[in-house]
Amino acid sequence: MTKTQEIFKLTAPFDNPFQGKDIRALCVCSVGILRSPTLANVLLKKGGYNVRACGSDINLALIPISANLINWANKIFFINHENFKEALKVFENTPEFDMIKQKAICLNIEDSHDYNHPRLIRQLEADLIIKEII
Repeated sequence: MTKTQEIFKLTAPFDNPFQGKDIRALCVCSVGILRSPTLANVLLKKGGYNVRACGSDINLALIPISANLINWANKIFFINHENFKEALKVFENTPEFDMIKQKAICLNIEDSHDYNHPRLIRQLEADLIIKEII
């Protein structure tokens, strides 16, 4: 089975009661290495979130967005609209397509930041405040 085929299989016990009651937040950037893990850290610092980070580019992402992660999440934070559109395209003819649309929160962060850079953290916090998340 290829990496691409694996992302469509729902194989994990995503609704495990031992995860606690925090909001399950999936943070998605292009490859899941810089911006989405930084957003995950921002949400963890705020509290009340159980977070995972992944990438929308299923061929390049360290951890690609998958049916398991989409079903697991209560909210899906896309770093920008391009990541959102890319995820919709990947899951176009699947049950996860509507889940993505229902759970999506799109931020407006460009792909020009280092991991946990103070400017990136400020921009993420500002976008979350505008969207009344924090």
